[in-house]
Amino acid sequence: MSAPCCVAIFWAGLSLVATVAAGVGFYLPYWLQGNQSHTTPVYFGVFRRCNYPRLDASGRLHPVDECGRYATFQDIPSLFWQIATVCVGVGTGVALLVSLTAVMALCARDVITPTVGRVAAAMQVCAGLLIGGGLGIYPNGWNNPEVQQACGPGSGPYCLGSCSVGWSLYLTAGGGALTLMCSILACHAHNKKQALMASYQL
Repeated sequence: MSAPCCVAIFWAGLSLVATVAAGVGFYLPYWLQGNQSHTTPVYFGVFRRCNYPRLDASGRLHPVDECGRYATFQDIPSLFWQIATVCVGVGTGVALLVSLTAVMALCARDVITPTVGRVAAAMQVCAGLLIGGGLGIYPNGWNNPEVQQACGPGSGPYCLGSCSVGWSLYLTAGGGALTLMCSILACHAHNKKQALMASYQL
């Protein structure tokens, strides 16, 4: 297989890997890890949480060891987390659209023209910036009451207190960074696509 063919496949594959990484990291709530009452581990994402207190029939709080999303968008405990949810969600959706197009372009003739390649590159840049922007906004919400209960009164914007950053945040960041890298390859995807189809005809 020629080098141009390898580059075309690499762009499609890397785009898909980047999208999966960003999507999985976005959905899973392991962005921030703390402790409830110094015993129960607590995890926060932008719109989901693991291990949270709940009122029982007698009106007492007791820990619930499960993960779930907030009931409504307005229940997300920080405006900055709401903004981050929209930014990362839209960015991941755009990245998914481009990555699926890139994969299908390997199997169909003349899907990626020079114009489509430039549009795909621009969309991947926008997706990466949206994901990165959401990640940058997220720490502004570390002063909400739920986080301070788990991370201590020392937590605040860009200040973790007693908490630590979870692996889901790094996975999302890696997906966003890879999406930006893929935009460079997308600019040349139409040339690589033509070379790939020529090799199939031979």
